[in-house]
Amino acid sequence: MENNELICKPEGKNFRRWDFLDYTIARWHEDDPVNYWGDAYLYLYKDSFIRFHKETITKYAHIAKIPALLLADVAWQEAGGKPDNLKPQVLLYRQLTDSFRSNNDYSNRVSIGIVAIQIRAVAETLGIEPRSLSTRQQLQIGRCLQDDDFNLKVVALHLRELVEYDYPDSNTDILTDEQLILAGSRYNRGIERQKRDFIDAISLPASDQRRNYISYGLAIIKRKDRIKKLMGIH
Repeated sequence: MENNELICKPEGKNFRRWDFLDYTIARWHEDDPVNYWGDAYLYLYKDSFIRFHKETITKYAHIAKIPALLLADVAWQEAGGKPDNLKPQVLLYRQLTDSFRSNNDYSNRVSIGIVAIQIRAVAETLGIEPRSLSTRQQLQIGRCLQDDDFNLKVVALHLRELVEYDYPDSNTDILTDEQLILAGSRYNRGIERQKRDFIDAISLPASDQRRNYISYGLAIIKRKDRIKKLMGIH
Protein backbone atom coordinates (compact mmCIF):
# COMPACT_ATOMS: atom_id res chain seq x y z
CA MET A 1 0.00 0.00 0.00
CA GLU A 2 1.49 3.32 -1.06
CA ASN A 3 1.37 6.25 1.35
CA ASN A 4 -1.16 8.09 -0.80
CA GLU A 5 -3.30 5.04 -1.58
CA LEU A 6 -6.80 5.13 -0.14
CA ILE A 7 -7.97 1.91 1.48
CA CYS A 8 -11.50 3.06 2.24
CA LYS A 9 -14.08 5.68 1.46
CA PRO A 10 -16.98 6.75 3.70
CA GLU A 11 -20.11 4.72 3.00
CA GLY A 12 -23.49 4.77 4.68
CA LYS A 13 -24.27 6.30 8.04
CA ASN A 14 -22.29 6.03 11.22
CA PHE A 15 -23.84 5.21 14.56
CA ARG A 16 -23.37 7.68 17.40
CA ARG A 17 -19.93 7.45 19.01
CA TRP A 18 -19.57 6.26 22.60
CA ASP A 19 -18.16 9.24 24.51
CA PHE A 20 -16.89 10.12 27.99
CA LEU A 21 -20.38 10.98 29.26
CA ASP A 22 -21.64 7.59 28.09
CA TYR A 23 -18.70 5.92 29.78
CA THR A 24 -19.39 7.76 33.04
CA ILE A 25 -23.08 6.82 33.05
CA ALA A 26 -22.33 3.17 32.33
CA ARG A 27 -19.26 2.80 34.55
CA TRP A 28 -20.02 4.83 37.65
CA HIS A 29 -23.79 4.64 38.08
CA GLU A 30 -25.55 1.77 39.79
CA ASP A 31 -27.36 -0.51 37.37
CA ASP A 32 -30.95 0.67 36.85
CA PRO A 33 -32.87 -1.14 34.07
CA VAL A 34 -35.89 1.11 34.53
CA ASN A 35 -34.11 4.42 33.94
CA TYR A 36 -31.21 2.98 31.91
CA TRP A 37 -28.26 3.73 34.15
CA GLY A 38 -25.16 1.62 34.64
CA ASP A 39 -24.99 -1.65 32.73
CA ALA A 40 -28.52 -1.14 31.40
CA TYR A 41 -27.32 2.03 29.66
CA LEU A 42 -24.37 0.18 28.11
CA TYR A 43 -26.56 -2.70 26.95
CA LEU A 44 -29.04 -0.27 25.41
CA TYR A 45 -26.20 1.27 23.40
CA LYS A 46 -24.99 -2.14 22.27
CA ASP A 47 -28.49 -3.27 21.30
CA SER A 48 -29.11 -0.04 19.42
CA PHE A 49 -25.87 -0.40 17.45
CA ILE A 50 -26.89 -3.86 16.26
CA ARG A 51 -30.39 -2.72 15.27
CA PHE A 52 -28.98 0.33 13.47
CA HIS A 53 -26.55 -1.76 11.42
CA LYS A 54 -28.58 -4.95 11.06
CA GLU A 55 -28.57 -4.80 7.25
CA THR A 56 -24.88 -3.90 7.05
CA ILE A 57 -23.98 -6.76 9.39
CA THR A 58 -26.03 -9.17 7.30
CA LYS A 59 -24.42 -7.92 4.07
CA TYR A 60 -20.81 -8.27 5.18
CA ALA A 61 -21.39 -11.57 6.97
CA HIS A 62 -22.77 -12.89 3.67
CA ILE A 63 -19.78 -11.53 1.71
CA ALA A 64 -17.32 -13.04 4.20
CA LYS A 65 -19.32 -16.29 4.28
CA ILE A 66 -19.74 -16.37 8.04
CA PRO A 67 -22.93 -16.46 10.14
CA ALA A 68 -24.43 -13.02 10.73
CA LEU A 69 -24.82 -14.18 14.33
CA LEU A 70 -21.03 -14.30 14.77
CA LEU A 71 -20.39 -10.83 13.34
CA ALA A 72 -23.31 -9.32 15.25
CA ASP A 73 -22.24 -10.93 18.52
CA VAL A 74 -18.67 -9.67 18.23
CA ALA A 75 -20.01 -6.21 17.32
CA TRP A 76 -22.29 -6.27 20.38
CA GLN A 77 -19.40 -7.26 22.62
CA GLU A 78 -17.08 -4.53 21.32
CA ALA A 79 -19.54 -1.61 21.15
CA GLY A 80 -19.28 0.70 24.14
CA GLY A 81 -16.49 0.44 26.69
CA LYS A 82 -13.63 2.88 26.10
CA PRO A 83 -14.68 6.26 24.64
CA ASP A 84 -14.26 6.11 20.86
CA ASN A 85 -12.61 9.52 20.55
CA LEU A 86 -9.86 8.37 22.91
CA LYS A 87 -8.69 5.50 20.68
CA PRO A 88 -7.02 7.65 17.95
CA GLN A 89 -5.18 9.56 20.69
CA VAL A 90 -3.85 6.27 22.04
CA LEU A 91 -2.51 5.53 18.56
CA LEU A 92 -0.66 8.85 18.43
CA TYR A 93 0.88 8.22 21.85
CA ARG A 94 2.01 4.73 20.88
CA GLN A 95 3.44 5.97 17.60
CA LEU A 96 5.55 8.42 19.57
CA THR A 97 6.71 5.61 21.84
CA ASP A 98 7.55 3.40 18.85
CA SER A 99 9.63 6.19 17.31
CA PHE A 100 12.20 5.55 20.05
CA ARG A 101 12.13 1.80 19.41
CA SER A 102 12.56 1.86 15.62
CA ASN A 103 9.54 -0.41 15.09
CA ASN A 104 5.74 -0.18 15.08
CA ASP A 105 4.79 -3.22 17.17
CA TYR A 106 3.29 -1.22 20.04
CA SER A 107 1.20 1.09 17.86
CA ASN A 108 0.03 -1.80 15.66
CA ARG A 109 -1.70 -3.28 18.70
CA VAL A 110 -4.02 -0.29 19.12
CA SER A 111 -7.69 -1.18 18.62
CA ILE A 112 -9.92 1.38 16.90
CA GLY A 113 -13.54 1.47 15.77
CA ILE A 114 -16.83 0.89 17.56
CA VAL A 115 -16.21 -2.77 16.76
CA ALA A 116 -12.68 -2.52 18.08
CA ILE A 117 -10.01 -4.29 16.02
CA GLN A 118 -6.24 -3.94 16.10
CA ILE A 119 -4.44 -2.09 13.32
CA ARG A 120 -2.19 -5.14 12.97
CA ALA A 121 -5.20 -7.39 12.33
CA VAL A 122 -6.62 -4.98 9.75
CA ALA A 123 -3.32 -4.87 7.87
CA GLU A 124 -3.05 -8.66 7.82
CA THR A 125 -6.65 -8.99 6.65
CA LEU A 126 -5.93 -6.56 3.80
CA GLY A 127 -2.80 -8.49 2.82
CA ILE A 128 -0.36 -5.89 4.15
CA GLU A 129 2.68 -6.75 6.27
CA PRO A 130 1.97 -4.90 9.57
CA ARG A 131 5.62 -4.05 10.23
CA SER A 132 5.82 -2.32 6.85
CA LEU A 133 3.15 0.23 7.82
CA SER A 134 4.28 3.83 8.06
CA THR A 135 2.81 6.09 10.73
CA ARG A 136 0.75 7.75 8.01
CA GLN A 137 -0.66 4.41 6.91
CA GLN A 138 -1.50 3.51 10.50
CA LEU A 139 -3.37 6.79 10.85
CA GLN A 140 -5.21 6.13 7.61
CA ILE A 141 -6.32 2.71 8.83
CA GLY A 142 -7.37 4.34 12.09
CA ARG A 143 -9.53 6.86 10.22
CA CYS A 144 -11.04 4.10 8.10
CA LEU A 145 -11.99 2.15 11.21
CA GLN A 146 -14.03 5.13 12.37
CA ASP A 147 -16.29 4.50 9.38
CA ASP A 148 -18.81 1.86 10.52
CA ASP A 149 -19.15 0.32 7.06
CA PHE A 150 -15.42 -0.32 6.69
CA ASN A 151 -15.19 -1.34 10.34
CA LEU A 152 -17.84 -4.05 10.00
CA LYS A 153 -16.48 -5.22 6.65
CA VAL A 154 -12.93 -5.76 7.84
CA VAL A 155 -14.07 -7.40 11.09
CA ALA A 156 -16.20 -9.84 9.08
CA LEU A 157 -13.25 -10.73 6.85
CA HIS A 158 -10.95 -11.10 9.86
CA LEU A 159 -13.44 -13.43 11.57
CA ARG A 160 -13.53 -15.55 8.43
CA GLU A 161 -9.74 -15.89 8.58
CA LEU A 162 -9.89 -16.85 12.26
CA VAL A 163 -12.43 -19.59 11.57
CA GLU A 164 -10.28 -20.95 8.75
CA TYR A 165 -7.17 -20.83 10.97
CA ASP A 166 -8.59 -23.55 13.22
CA TYR A 167 -10.95 -25.23 10.74
CA PRO A 168 -9.36 -24.82 7.28
CA ASP A 169 -11.70 -27.24 5.51
CA SER A 170 -14.95 -26.24 7.19
CA ASN A 171 -18.07 -24.65 5.75
CA THR A 172 -17.71 -21.22 7.34
CA ASP A 173 -21.33 -20.30 6.57
CA ILE A 174 -22.57 -22.72 9.21
CA LEU A 175 -20.62 -22.98 12.46
CA THR A 176 -20.98 -25.25 15.46
CA ASP A 177 -20.93 -23.87 19.01
CA GLU A 178 -17.33 -25.03 19.32
CA GLN A 179 -16.35 -23.11 16.19
CA LEU A 180 -18.17 -20.00 17.40
CA ILE A 181 -16.38 -20.22 20.75
CA LEU A 182 -12.96 -20.55 19.12
CA ALA A 183 -13.57 -17.77 16.59
CA GLY A 184 -14.65 -15.39 19.35
CA SER A 185 -11.78 -16.43 21.60
CA ARG A 186 -9.27 -15.94 18.77
CA TYR A 187 -10.71 -12.49 18.07
CA ASN A 188 -10.07 -11.59 21.69
CA ARG A 189 -6.88 -13.56 22.36
CA GLY A 190 -5.17 -13.89 18.98
CA ILE A 191 -3.70 -16.99 17.36
CA GLU A 192 -0.73 -17.61 19.64
CA ARG A 193 -2.35 -20.36 21.72
CA GLN A 194 -2.83 -23.85 20.42
CA LYS A 195 -6.29 -24.90 19.26
CA ARG A 196 -6.24 -27.76 21.78
CA ASP A 197 -5.89 -25.29 24.69
CA PHE A 198 -9.17 -23.65 23.74
CA ILE A 199 -11.02 -26.90 23.11
CA ASP A 200 -9.84 -28.43 26.40
CA ALA A 201 -10.99 -25.31 28.26
CA ILE A 202 -14.56 -25.80 27.04
CA SER A 203 -15.03 -28.93 29.17
CA LEU A 204 -13.33 -27.56 32.29
CA PRO A 205 -15.35 -26.61 35.40
CA ALA A 206 -16.65 -23.03 35.37
CA SER A 207 -14.39 -22.21 38.33
CA ASP A 208 -11.20 -23.22 36.50
CA GLN A 209 -9.09 -20.17 35.62
CA ARG A 210 -8.16 -21.70 32.27
CA ARG A 211 -11.74 -21.01 31.20
CA ASN A 212 -10.67 -17.37 30.95
CA TYR A 213 -9.02 -18.27 27.63
CA ILE A 214 -12.46 -18.79 26.12
CA SER A 215 -14.63 -16.38 28.14
CA TYR A 216 -15.16 -14.14 25.10
CA GLY A 217 -16.21 -17.10 22.97
CA LEU A 218 -18.47 -18.55 25.66
CA ALA A 219 -20.25 -15.19 25.90
CA ILE A 220 -21.14 -15.50 22.21
CA ILE A 221 -23.01 -18.72 22.95
CA LYS A 222 -24.74 -17.26 26.00
CA ARG A 223 -25.97 -14.25 23.98
CA LYS A 224 -27.24 -16.17 20.96
CA ASP A 225 -30.93 -15.66 21.74
CA ARG A 226 -30.46 -11.94 22.40
CA ILE A 227 -28.54 -11.39 19.17
CA LYS A 228 -30.97 -13.46 17.12
CA LYS A 229 -33.82 -11.29 18.40
CA LEU A 230 -31.95 -8.07 17.59
CA MET A 231 -31.05 -9.33 14.12
CA GLY A 232 -34.41 -10.93 13.38
CA ILE A 233 -32.76 -14.34 12.92
CA HIS A 234 -35.11 -17.29 13.30
